[in-house]
Amino acid sequence: MRTWYVCLGCAAQYLPPESMTYPRLDLAASPVHCSVPACRVKATPLIEGFGVSAETIARWTRKAAGLDGRRRPARPARRARGGRAVSGPRSARSRLS
Repeated sequence: MRTWYVCLGCAAQYLPPESMTYPRLDLAASPVHCSVPACRVKATPLIEGFGVSAETIARWTRKAAGLDGRRRPARPARRARGGRAVSGPRSARSRLS
């Protein structure tokens, strides 16, 4: 199974060649940015600023995009006490009910 990557420049999901080189462009593929030159320019300072390897950054972005396992919610769902439903606009009573 091949690995999908997420571009730091444009947030697009891309699938580079298995050899990690683009033969027509004579360019090496990156696990952090797609083949668009503008994305390469945007991602280069980010890679240097993090201070970790590009593979680690690629793993972080895949996990944040939900490609590696389940994506964690930003905050846990609120549960009401007992068997009641969670209060909110959809469960609120109206004048007709």
